[in-house]
Amino acid sequence: MHELPICRHIKTNGLQCRAVALTGLPFCYFHTRLHARQTSYRPNETTRPYFNAGRDLELCAIEDRESVQFALSVVINALAANRIDPKRAATPLYGLQLASSNAARLNMAPDTPDVVRSVESTPDGLDLAELGSVIEIYDRFEKEQ
Repeated sequence: MHELPICRHIKTNGLQCRAVALTGLPFCYFHTRLHARQTSYRPNETTRPYFNAGRDLELCAIEDRESVQFALSVVINALAANRIDPKRAATPLYGLQLASSNAARLNMAPDTPDVVRSVESTPDGLDLAELGSVIEIYDRFEKEQ
């Protein structure tokens, strides 16, 4: 039996992601990519002075049904408190409606043997599974013998 580290990402609902972490990294493939892409949207030392609390909304990463609900509550509360213009809220609300319908169809439980544990990036930024990965395919007649 092998023990494989699991992703350290904590979802909006407080549960830890149960996918296998990439080799040498704290997150699974999905959450490694998600965190990398979300860094440009998070306020930091440089952008914080330009953050307008009355206009800008900080939404969490939209990755599951719970995060959709959380983001909806942020937008709705901003509307109720008159912190965001209803016309400006229409776009995130529409996006959250799409995310909600998509999240209902997502399979969030990866099959552990098939999870990518190591990636190799191409010069143009495409992530590829580790070279030499194989899959064993059995002929159905072999199993019967």
